[in-house]
Amino acid sequence: MRAVKDTRKVSPGRMNIRLAAEVKERVVRAAALSGQDLTEFAVVALSEKAAKVIEQHDQLVLSSADYQFFLDKLSVRSKPSQRSRSVAARYRKGIRDGVRHHLAD
Repeated sequence: MRAVKDTRKVSPGRMNIRLAAEVKERVVRAAALSGQDLTEFAVVALSEKAAKVIEQHDQLVLSSADYQFFLDKLSVRSKPSQRSRSVAARYRKGIRDGVRHHLAD
């Protein structure tokens, strides 16, 4: 079967999606019950779901035991490894020599 390229232009704020008939019927009914047109209902639902997924991804939830373990580990002072000291020395030397360092986010 040969792939067919879709050459229709889609604006940056537009999405084209395909739905199974029963899914579309359910969405149309839900939109009508909520007093919204199909586009408004879809935009609100997509936006709410996207916000929830992003929040869950960006948020870290720890149990009390895990939180305490994390705090305990933060309070332990350990000596830096030889590699860490070497990297820090090269960084300081670069600053003195006028080298610009690009640190990762």
